[in-house]
Amino acid sequence: MILCVCPNPSIDKLVFIRTFKRGATNRVFEEKSYPGGKGVHVAMGIKEMGEEVALLAFWGGASGKWIKEQCEEKGIACYGPTLDEWTRTCLTIKTYDEFDETEILGAGPKIDSTSYKTFVDDYKKLLKSASLVSMSGSWPMNDENYNFSNLISIAEEHEKKSIIDCSGASLTNALVKNPFGIHINHNEGYEIYNTHDPFALFSKLGEHSKLIAVTLGAKGLYLSDGEKIVHALSKVDTVISTVGCGDSLMAGLAVAHVKGHNLEDTAKLAASCGAANCVREDLGMFYKKDVELLENKCTVRLLDKNEQVEKKV
Repeated sequence: MILCVCPNPSIDKLVFIRTFKRGATNRVFEEKSYPGGKGVHVAMGIKEMGEEVALLAFWGGASGKWIKEQCEEKGIACYGPTLDEWTRTCLTIKTYDEFDETEILGAGPKIDSTSYKTFVDDYKKLLKSASLVSMSGSWPMNDENYNFSNLISIAEEHEKKSIIDCSGASLTNALVKNPFGIHINHNEGYEIYNTHDPFALFSKLGEHSKLIAVTLGAKGLYLSDGEKIVHALSKVDTVISTVGCGDSLMAGLAVAHVKGHNLEDTAKLAASCGAANCVREDLGMFYKKDVELLENKCTVRLLDKNEQVEKKV
């Protein structure tokens, strides 16, 4: 069983507006709602690929109940405390202008020490049967600076590997605890290390983790295990939405690890899962049949980290 930790799930609302007008009323002509939050997307992707998965989150009010029910309908076992404050809503605005796929991300409900203790207690119980822990996204508002660092330490105490996907202060706090794996996009890497270069990011992040995935959008995935570096590119003919591609890629990384894939096959599966998300409108979701088609066309190259020419990405 792969354990997915999603402290801050959301209702992901996709709203369609023909042209966005600043400082004016904008009328939506269509809207759709999906279960969301980075860790929720990862869990749904893992389940779609046929692996057993459990999802740990804070579930707030009626919106949290709805997300949980949607996940359980897909066969995902859900755990974690229930909060009085409602789980957040995140908006993705689809337009026909430069504002297309503008995202507005909610902050989430406030969590207290009692809810956090329940969350950690459930986490420890689930670790007993977990083959890998995936931790993704932001944390709800709290006064204690709760983050992934404590969970990484607990996983290590239980001799369980963890992979993380977060940014900013949450990432820097997590890196101190040396998780097994990291997924980061080049913009998030730039925020911390002032570089978009995956090779430079491997050098920095390699001080903390063994498996490092750096994504550069349409330029593909760069993946390192500390000894080798590979580049994987899975192209799609028509991109419908890029929201959740990183989470779908994260699902591929987790599935590849528990299946015992080598670095090249791990990169191929992860890149194909990320690309499969692009061909569907559903936010943060993909289908196994799309992944299989894209895997057949995915290109994977073994790179020489000593060649400067490979740094021109």
